[in-house]
Amino acid sequence: MQSQPPTPSPAKEVAPEVEVPRSATEMFLAFTRIAMQSFGGALAMLEREIVQRRRWMTPQDFLGVYAISQVMPGPTGISFCVLLGDRHFGLRGVVAALAGFVAVPAVLVLVITAVFHSLQGLPSTQGALHGMGAASVGLIVHTAWRMARGLKGSRRGVAIALGTLGVVAVAHWPVSAVVLTFGLGSVLLAWREVAVSRGASRG
Repeated sequence: MQSQPPTPSPAKEVAPEVEVPRSATEMFLAFTRIAMQSFGGALAMLEREIVQRRRWMTPQDFLGVYAISQVMPGPTGISFCVLLGDRHFGLRGVVAALAGFVAVPAVLVLVITAVFHSLQGLPSTQGALHGMGAASVGLIVHTAWRMARGLKGSRRGVAIALGTLGVVAVAHWPVSAVVLTFGLGSVLLAWREVAVSRGASRG
């Protein structure tokens, strides 16, 4: 009697490989590249550079850190620089990320402002600004869709995201109210889920 061949176990889903920045200088150059390509907001370029190109974060990790950056005081991009820089190189990383994100673009903005002041009345200038605005909207929508894919398989996450979208877009809730309700509620639910998971593993 022949023995049955062993049933192959289902393949496990392999987590995407995450790399680590080699130095604070590399982080400076990365954030300089992000800032130089960011028009109308850095979200699209942050996700593309940090997640897709350099693979310093997984999509889920990026979503979490970006969410924290949004509820911190000040510009979201600056908060993201602080969090990611501190994660890898401490204070050196924070300084490198912030310098890359701010220094070169600040100089260019001053130069462009001086030039724009003398050209702002031209119809071609106005057309160029409208075109750049439309392109920025497209980039942000595409990035939002990619970030939403990180919620795949999480019904709770999808429900919270849709609820947040509803109260902001339809009910016009202020950001503070959204943070205190959906944001704080999400944190409490996550803590509860982690506590239950740890209790089950110990049992």
